[in-house]
Amino acid sequence: MNAVLALSGLRANPLEKQLRHAASFQQWHELAEQHDRASGAEAWRATDETTLYDWSEIQFRRDRLKQCLEEESWRELLYALNEGVHGNMGGMGRPILYGRAMCGTKQLIDDYVDTICEALEAIFQCPDSIIAYPEKLDFFRRASHCYGRSALLLSGGAGLIYFHHGVVQELIDHNLLPNVISGSSAGSVMAAQLGIHTDAELKKQYFANKRYLEVRNTPLRDVFLGRVDEANARVSKEKSLDEMVPRDMTFQDAFERTGRYINVSISPAERHQSSRLMNAITSPNVYIRSAISASSSIPGLIPPERLYARGFDGKPRPYLATRRWVDGSVSGDLPAKRLSRLYGVNHFIVSMINPIVVPFVRDVTMDSRKGYRSTLTKSGLKMMEETLALAEKYFARAGSAGNRIAAQLAYAIRVLEQDYLGDINLLLDGSDFKWRHTLFEFKPGEIEQLILAGRRTTWPKIARIRNAAKISKTLDRILDQLNQVTLQEGAVVKHHIFS
Repeated sequence: MNAVLALSGLRANPLEKQLRHAASFQQWHELAEQHDRASGAEAWRATDETTLYDWSEIQFRRDRLKQCLEEESWRELLYALNEGVHGNMGGMGRPILYGRAMCGTKQLIDDYVDTICEALEAIFQCPDSIIAYPEKLDFFRRASHCYGRSALLLSGGAGLIYFHHGVVQELIDHNLLPNVISGSSAGSVMAAQLGIHTDAELKKQYFANKRYLEVRNTPLRDVFLGRVDEANARVSKEKSLDEMVPRDMTFQDAFERTGRYINVSISPAERHQSSRLMNAITSPNVYIRSAISASSSIPGLIPPERLYARGFDGKPRPYLATRRWVDGSVSGDLPAKRLSRLYGVNHFIVSMINPIVVPFVRDVTMDSRKGYRSTLTKSGLKMMEETLALAEKYFARAGSAGNRIAAQLAYAIRVLEQDYLGDINLLLDGSDFKWRHTLFEFKPGEIEQLILAGRRTTWPKIARIRNAAKISKTLDRILDQLNQVTLQEGAVVKHHIFS
């Protein structure tokens, strides 16, 4: 047995090097299949039995659903589905089940997820004479509420945004982009573009090809060092925003165009105020551009912004006129609790590029020593936070120049105080991280490499994301179509499914 393991290890090591340098998902997946065959993981996937989950319960439920589908027993199928549609049925959602094989988890789990989606579609297509429309609508609303949905959380990170490009483009290419998306600072720029561009536009490799040009004319380094006055900084910022989103598109406009719920985190410039999450539910009339402008205003460097919204007369007007807002990373980089409350989200995919946090965060969700790793991560962040707090007090007593630095240190401290891990974590690796990239300072080919790094980080998680998101996306699509029936003929406003 040991000899077999040794042989498989010798065969797998060269493959691991090739996997790290794969140039496309197809190439990576072919190598991953070879790796699974060499390591014995392929046989593990094909075998239902394991102590890691209740395989017999999953097998029984899958076979029962398949039988109902084959016999076209729609009422029996509905009864079986009413017994429960859960993402962690029998423990099948446990991260450890995706740590054994590179190409995914047990084939039984993949089959079960596919069968549930097929069953949901069959109930939706079933003639109303067998299952009436009101009963269908009631079932899908309950199922959606019980099952929940995934959300994509995109952190701030300035020029490291190109890592997000790779992550998001890969999700788009696999039809796995969640309908709920949240971002702050650079992440808000991503969310805005996802909100205004249709699936057809995004599938044309939009994020693989998108580049931000204005930062070349007004380097961020000059802004950070105070070489650019406030007036010119604002002009440059507006030109940058022109590259991303129209001036007159509101959150509601974006939702009606794409059906995606985009969320932008903003933080209050004043003390004793709470951060906000801007979206089509809480602030439908606010201009997206106004929100991402505020979410990109770094304290101590770029002045706080006022929000603007479309009034009842169609003209712009101040929104919460007495308030000013700054970078959403300050207090709401990953606003998981608010997303849960608004959309019933219970599963989070995190793309993390925040340069203050990246050196200290490790993905502990799939680590057998996660308690130890989690402690190291938290202690590292706490140590950094305390060091910055001491530095802030020192610079706060050093005159105007010191106050400028102290403001930026206070910003960093508030960033470090937050939680940064989700259920599935796509973290920028230290080997791909360079501080100058945060300032959009790239040598030839480095942007492409950062995008590829985002893609490569996503490839090993595709199978897990697929199984987590497929059922919720099916439920959302069907529920949206059912809701359209309730609208008056000719209505042009897209209906919110979370109601």
